[in-house]
Amino acid sequence: MNLLLMRPIFMIVCLMSLVLGAMACSGGDSDGAAPAAPVVPTKQPVAGKMGNITSPATPAQAKVEPAKVAAVAASGPKAERVILALQKPPAFSNDLAAFGSTSAFQLKPMYEYMIDTDPNTRNLIPGLAKSWQVEPSGSALRFFLNKDVPFNGGQGGTMTADDVLWAWEDQTREDSIMSFRNLFRRAKLEVINDYELTLTWDVPDADALDGIANQVGGMEVSSRADAKALGKKGLLDRPIAGTGPYEFVSRTQELNIVYRKADTPHWRVTPDFQEIEIRWISENSTRMAALLAGEVHITNIGFDQEQHAIKAGFEVVSGKVNTMRTYMQMKGVYFKDAKDFTQGFKYPENPLSEHKVRKALNKAIDRDAINTAYFYDMATVMKMTHVAETHGAWNPRWGEQFDDQYGYDPAAARTLLKEAGYDYNNPLETNLFIYEVAQYTGGPDVALTIGAYWADIGVKVKYVEWDSAKRRAVGRKLEMNNMIGLGVLIAPPILALRLNHHTSPPRGGSVENLAVEPIFQKARQSLDLKQQNEYLSAAADIIYDEHLSIPLFWVPVHVMVNPEVVDDWIFPGTVSGTYTHMWNIIGVR
Repeated sequence: MNLLLMRPIFMIVCLMSLVLGAMACSGGDSDGAAPAAPVVPTKQPVAGKMGNITSPATPAQAKVEPAKVAAVAASGPKAERVILALQKPPAFSNDLAAFGSTSAFQLKPMYEYMIDTDPNTRNLIPGLAKSWQVEPSGSALRFFLNKDVPFNGGQGGTMTADDVLWAWEDQTREDSIMSFRNLFRRAKLEVINDYELTLTWDVPDADALDGIANQVGGMEVSSRADAKALGKKGLLDRPIAGTGPYEFVSRTQELNIVYRKADTPHWRVTPDFQEIEIRWISENSTRMAALLAGEVHITNIGFDQEQHAIKAGFEVVSGKVNTMRTYMQMKGVYFKDAKDFTQGFKYPENPLSEHKVRKALNKAIDRDAINTAYFYDMATVMKMTHVAETHGAWNPRWGEQFDDQYGYDPAAARTLLKEAGYDYNNPLETNLFIYEVAQYTGGPDVALTIGAYWADIGVKVKYVEWDSAKRRAVGRKLEMNNMIGLGVLIAPPILALRLNHHTSPPRGGSVENLAVEPIFQKARQSLDLKQQNEYLSAAADIIYDEHLSIPLFWVPVHVMVNPEVVDDWIFPGTVSGTYTHMWNIIGVR
């Protein structure tokens, strides 16, 4: 489908000042299809529980569960079962090694991790491990496990270090596709006693803590005894027993999955609802219809649809931590040889390798207007693409200098282009991808509006529509030259930097930079969080000053709820799979 030709007619008529500016600058004529700027709709009020959104701070120990959950535990909700409607994950399985991080959330209600995630802050906190420490060598982590933690259903007794060893063996097996399988294949897990173990790497990797924790998905702890009793054939009927607040009931493949509260009181949390059902519905309109009909109680729909749901009496509940990045990725500034930087860039003629060009593209964008138009002012303007403002690696000057370095100023943007050698007779040319993103609706509108802003400063924009398969294939070969696309990423800073500006695989996210390489490598090889943050801040300084990225927004992860059934849901919204901590869904009394 040609998205440019399918756009609604009314999208042609607004952002008039921008369009008129583009018309006045003939250098902004676009090559190929040249759609008009999308409409900027009138701002509408957003009701619901949108407060208390923070960004992730330096990981530290914190209270495991919010006081609000404990306060309502004594009295049950009106409904026994809460029903969620979510998009289908890429894969379905009862086997934890059979899918990656974006599919792991389907089994999260029944499993726990050695390290948990605080739902209010995204800080790393004790889970099945009551504490952990970095060993003096700097390349090992030592974990001290809680005692007397039972597996659900009486299947497997109580958890010990041998069950953690089993989880590690199972999820690093040869046919595993768990996201962090290679990281843990490089590790040596040694059981010291029933409640103590170590993980050691020849070369430490900063991804380790997030890989172990209830963050990316992987290292869910299951029962070795139950796995042995169940066998491979038994996995077709149910997953291996875990220690989570809910236990598995049934699954109808690609339709739904049902959990019930564990028969015995959980060792650390008390879920509100007796049962949770997750229905897999991919279409926004179908999920919206199910919500309006009362068939489901929680779902995610498009920003535009939310306004209709709010008018119908439904409410917004947002994740507590705001780290879904929306930004523009500049492609093609890649080193020819990642092992020999003296060979220079693969595409030395790429204009995106010029600092003044990158700064001009940033200063041409009116982020506030886009936020109002497409995110209903629910997003937060991003000051630094990869590090949120309350993270331990944050540098306050990034916020203080943002208006000067990145703020909307088309006149300054035109001057920068002129200084870079581009003018009416020699316009800057670039290619802009137009595609939908899975995380929210309106991705093409955002991209087209940004293209119109660039046209306004004299950029000749060619709009490109490739399907995702072609983008992935060309991207893997590092053959995208002078191309820009909308990026959406939920990841800790250490991973975000690696995916965008470092030459370790997978490459091609955004602009690579020689100065960032050695600093980031030091951050990546540290298991000490304070030291990691110092290196991350130094690398991000360069990214900020050199305008290696085009930051847009932190977009809140949120859902629509039926306020007659659901009072609140305390979840971070930043863990892979997004919809986690389902035991923190609080029902209406």
